[in-house]
Amino acid sequence: MQIEIIKTIQSIISPFWDMFFQIVTMTGEESFYIIAAAIIFWCVNKKFGYKLGFALLTSTISNIVLKDMINAARPIGVPGIRSLRLETATGQSFPSGHTQGATTFWVSCIIKVRRKWIYIVGLLAIILVSLSRLYLGLHYPIDVIGGIVIGIICVFISNYIFDYAERTQKACVLMIIIVPTLIGMFVFRDKEYYTIAGTVLGFYIGYILESKYVQYDVRNSIVKQLMKLVFGLVILMSLKGMLKVMLPLNVFSDFFRYIVIGLWITVGAPCIFKRFVR
Repeated sequence: MQIEIIKTIQSIISPFWDMFFQIVTMTGEESFYIIAAAIIFWCVNKKFGYKLGFALLTSTISNIVLKDMINAARPIGVPGIRSLRLETATGQSFPSGHTQGATTFWVSCIIKVRRKWIYIVGLLAIILVSLSRLYLGLHYPIDVIGGIVIGIICVFISNYIFDYAERTQKACVLMIIIVPTLIGMFVFRDKEYYTIAGTVLGFYIGYILESKYVQYDVRNSIVKQLMKLVFGLVILMSLKGMLKVMLPLNVFSDFFRYIVIGLWITVGAPCIFKRFVR
């Protein structure tokens, strides 16, 4: 039945839908969430930026672990199913990482904003990303359903932990997320896990340093917000690219590179913004 559902969705195949769903699926990828979280953290709401960041990281780690444990095959190569954008098909099939990421991001936004428009935009985005993974022939329906359910669970668990840490002013509570993630590095030795583990550690260290020593205020004029955004993202992309060239090609380099990225978003850029963009 799942194969037939994919074939039914792919019955509308055309150059337009190929392009449309490839663009849609990009909104469920790493670069989109890094940029979106940075924008929110630097220019919109710092506390929500932290909460969103931890939710996305928790969700991504859980996705990698579940994929490895369940080890479900993708529909790639199944007769009658066409698969596109294969470079986004990392790991196994269940649960869908793109769908889970989209669900985590938009459910977090819905919970924060609680306005009619965000419900509409968020639900539409989740549905479209889910459909894109089926149209592109990269997941089964059960994979995207699992991604939605697990994404929602991750948001509520992560939010609860973060809110408790904030309310009690005990950042060590977040070690509930950090420690298992770092221990997992001894079990899951692939590049994707190490990049997320590095981001988690960098984000956590940055959270502690920024909260204690920087206390960055996001409020500013529109022009200065744009200045912060352009400068911050240029340095972010430069760090990501330069460190990849400079460091040897192994998982430990990926781990270190993403620690730096997590630190730049949470404490590096805010330090510079507070000092020079007032």
